[in-house]
Amino acid sequence: MAMPPEIDHAVVAALYQFRMATAEQLRVLHTPDSKPELMRRRLRRLKAEGLVEDVVLPHAGRLHVWYLTERGARIAARFPELRGVASPPLPEDKTEARLRVGHILAVTRTHAAFVAGARKAGDECAPLDFLPEVYHRYGEGRDGAVIPDGLLHYTTGGVRRSLNRAFVEVDRGTMGSEKLASKLIGYARFHEHHPVPVHLRRTVGAQSVGPAWQQHYTRFPRLLFVLADTGEQAAQHRIRDLQALAGLHPMVEQMLTTVRAGAARLDDLEQHGPGGAVWHTLADPQRPRCGAWEL
Repeated sequence: MAMPPEIDHAVVAALYQFRMATAEQLRVLHTPDSKPELMRRRLRRLKAEGLVEDVVLPHAGRLHVWYLTERGARIAARFPELRGVASPPLPEDKTEARLRVGHILAVTRTHAAFVAGARKAGDECAPLDFLPEVYHRYGEGRDGAVIPDGLLHYTTGGVRRSLNRAFVEVDRGTMGSEKLASKLIGYARFHEHHPVPVHLRRTVGAQSVGPAWQQHYTRFPRLLFVLADTGEQAAQHRIRDLQALAGLHPMVEQMLTTVRAGAARLDDLEQHGPGGAVWHTLADPQRPRCGAWEL
C-alpha cells in the first residue's frame, strides 16, 4: 500500500519545523493507521531525491533519525503553512546531528504525544500545531527573554469547544532542578513586563501600553513542563522543586493566580493523553493530579 504524495509534503514540513524526527514519530504525526515500514520506505525515497538525510544512533539500537538537507529546507521554506517559521539551523554534518539529537527528539516526541492524545479524545491538535522556540523578549541581556521549547495550539472538542495555548518546556534531566525552576521566574518577568513606547521613553512619568504578552495573546498561555527520560522518583523531586519555587517567589506566586501551570512525565502523557490525570498543579501541591486543561 503506497502512501499518497501529499504525505511527502507533510513529512518535509514537519522536519522543517521540528528539525529532526524518527520514522515512528513521523508515522504517529501523519499516518497513525499505517504500518511503520511504509514511513521508512517513504523516507528512504526522499533521501534518494536529496531532500532528507539520516544519522544512525548506535546506542539506541541503530535508530535512524531524519533531518532535511539544504535542498529540502529551501523547498520547505516556500510552503505556505510554514510562512513565518524561522529557518532551522541545519547540522553541518552527521556528527553534529548526532550530538544535537537528544533534546530535539524529546520535543518532537512530546508533540507527537499531544497529537495522538487529541485524536483519541476527539480533540484537535494538528502535526504543525506546535511551534518550536518561540522567542519573547522582556529585558536586556542573555537572560532577558523566554524561549519555550514550543508554543502548543490545542482545541478541546465536545459541546463547548475551547482553544488552548501553552508554553511547553521539555526537560530531560540534563540541567539542575534550580535552573529548571528558574524558568518560572523568566515567565513571571515576561508576564509582568510593561513596555514603554519608544517615543515616550525619555518622558518623565511615561506610562506603559499594557503587558507585552498582550501583543501576541488574548490570554497568557498555560505553562506545561514535560519531564522526559526521567524516572518516577527523579520526576517527583523536580516537580516538588517547581512547586516550591511557585510558593516562594512573589512574582511567580502572583503570576500563578491567573496563569495555569503544571508538570507531568512524558511517559504518563503518552499513556493517558494530555487530558488524563497526569498533571501536577504547580500552584497547589496538595491538589490531585488532573488534565492539562483542568489546571
